[in-house]
Amino acid sequence: MRLAVPSGFATEVHVLDLPSPELLPEGPWALVGDLAVQAHWREAGLPEPEGSCWVAVTEAGKRLSTLEPWLEAWARIPLHRDATIVAVGGGVLTDMAGLAAALYMRGIKWQSWPTTLLSMVDAGLGGKTACDLEAGKNLVGAFHAPERLVACTRFLETLPPRQIESGRWELMKTAVLLNDLAWAQELGSTATPRPAWIERALAFKSGIVDRDPREHGERRLLNLGHTLGHALESASGYGLLHGEAVGLGLLAACLLAPLEGLKPFPPELIQTWAERLAPLADQVAEWEDLLPWLLRDKKGKGGTIACVLPRPDGPALIRPLPPEAWAEPTRLLRECLGACQSRSLRA
Repeated sequence: MRLAVPSGFATEVHVLDLPSPELLPEGPWALVGDLAVQAHWREAGLPEPEGSCWVAVTEAGKRLSTLEPWLEAWARIPLHRDATIVAVGGGVLTDMAGLAAALYMRGIKWQSWPTTLLSMVDAGLGGKTACDLEAGKNLVGAFHAPERLVACTRFLETLPPRQIESGRWELMKTAVLLNDLAWAQELGSTATPRPAWIERALAFKSGIVDRDPREHGERRLLNLGHTLGHALESASGYGLLHGEAVGLGLLAACLLAPLEGLKPFPPELIQTWAERLAPLADQVAEWEDLLPWLLRDKKGKGGTIACVLPRPDGPALIRPLPPEAWAEPTRLLRECLGACQSRSLRA
């Protein structure tokens, strides 16, 4: 189905079961895809035009140097300004392919065909394209919205459980921003992702992006869980998946909020999330290792970071806080996860 998005929104959004060749570009195009889904693309009988490439994608390889062979291949065809790039893969792939499309001939069209739960509900939409630098995540990029997003839920059947769990935390973030704790409970108790979840998350994000495409105001709310989450992800040497880091950052943000005078979240919800995240306890870095990453956060300004503080009884708040404000939530996070892990081992 084609999702209803705000009038004039830059991206068509489609959520369907099987990939449809009718949604591929009509004019010249090339594909950049994750090797992990190449066989599934071919099984669906979908084309691979000249200049297409399938690549092994990791966060460690999310660098500008990775893009250069793609750009050279497009120039050799040659692709012109009327061409479209089709990105097939998870959030790392769509981030990089979107940036490459923004750079090639100063910007050509592209389509996002996300294949992971995380990229379907978040990374594939919004036009924030990027690569990493040694100093941190997504520090070089461009706003370049895809012309079309096609989320095919059949791809989710190919994912390992860890990838599904990773994407679940981006959905959980959306539920918290919507103040829908009942949905958050459903997300945690239902094993198989539902298309309705993806549609709701995309509808929510498209509305925010339409109102604030360049992240000057309301769109910053979508960074809930990402401030400490990005630091945790980087400090782990990307041993943590992005969604796992967001889950840890979301829990830490819920622990920070009452320290800033806001109403605390229900203890049973905090406990449930902590138990779910407890297997990641050994990958949560010490505070001293996290602080340097927070100091380089791209949302930092004048010694503070624009932090998203969630509330169970109202809209989240954006508050400038010094990086050191995350020290106590990090301690509480480690303590909480460690206690859950110990109980699990004793059981």
